[in-house]
Amino acid sequence: MSEVIENEEVKDIQIEFKPAVINILEEEKFKESISRVVAEYTGHVPSVENLTVDKKTRASLNKLITKIETRRKEIKKTINVPYAEFEGWYKKAIAPMEKVIETIDAGIKKIETEQKEARKKVVHELLVELTTNTEVDSRIFENFVDDWAKASNFNDIKPKKQLIDSITYVIDGEKQKIDEYKANKDTISNFCFGNNVSDTPYIRMLDSGKSVSEVMSAISEDVLFEKQRKEAEEKRKEAEKQRQVELKKQQQEFETRKLEASFNSAASVSTKIIQSEPEKTKSIPDEEIAEVSGAEIVQKYRAVIEICFSSLEEKNQWKQVMIDNGFGDFKAKEFGKI
Repeated sequence: MSEVIENEEVKDIQIEFKPAVINILEEEKFKESISRVVAEYTGHVPSVENLTVDKKTRASLNKLITKIETRRKEIKKTINVPYAEFEGWYKKAIAPMEKVIETIDAGIKKIETEQKEARKKVVHELLVELTTNTEVDSRIFENFVDDWAKASNFNDIKPKKQLIDSITYVIDGEKQKIDEYKANKDTISNFCFGNNVSDTPYIRMLDSGKSVSEVMSAISEDVLFEKQRKEAEEKRKEAEKQRQVELKKQQQEFETRKLEASFNSAASVSTKIIQSEPEKTKSIPDEEIAEVSGAEIVQKYRAVIEICFSSLEEKNQWKQVMIDNGFGDFKAKEFGKI
């Protein structure tokens, strides 16, 4: 510290001043006039009938108090004139010294900032060192760095034990969070695997802040819903399958009835039944079928039906219907081609 300041060569300001004296003349008379006005209007309630008079009364009272307030402000201004002159002189006198203080203050703040940046660098190095070979990202503690870098946590530039312990405690807490997260994630993934669902949306729920119990509950609800949906879908498909079978059956019956009706109306049918004698049929094997049952020979006779159609298409349709219904082969002739 300089000798000028040490020896107090800059003395305190020596000022001679006399306090202003304010004498209130006719003080009692003033107070009495105020009391009379207050007594006259205390408890007065304006009414619709006297609204005009009440407005005039309010204006008169406001005018009176404004007059008194104006006088008070004039007195204050007059009294403050000597102080205002002194204040102007004072500020001008100490301005050079304030400039010096500002310069020194700026220099100190610059040094303090540089020192704090150095301490922050030490804190960052500690964070990197203490999180090496862990899954903790040291950058997540950036919001704590300013507080950890306070001068009270250092001996010059060397971190105190309390600072190292504080940083270690926070990092250990983050390690525990990571371990808990991994365990919760495994629980969710295994549960999803067991229920044959993707764990992706549920891991996102965990990441968004949901508890593991909330996520597990959501999985159970979704699995149950999907199971019910699949069962409903299977029932719907089975019902649709049965409906299609029934429709096909109805369509076949409809087509059969349609063809039968068409044949009955369009075709002229002549029937000729030929019955052969047993001994005669031996020479006509195409018209006789013999079956041997034990020692007996059973004679069966074939009926020949001739059906004439108006077109080859009708003949083929009729033939196919008969085959579809379990009858054998037929010989059919078209008109004009017998």
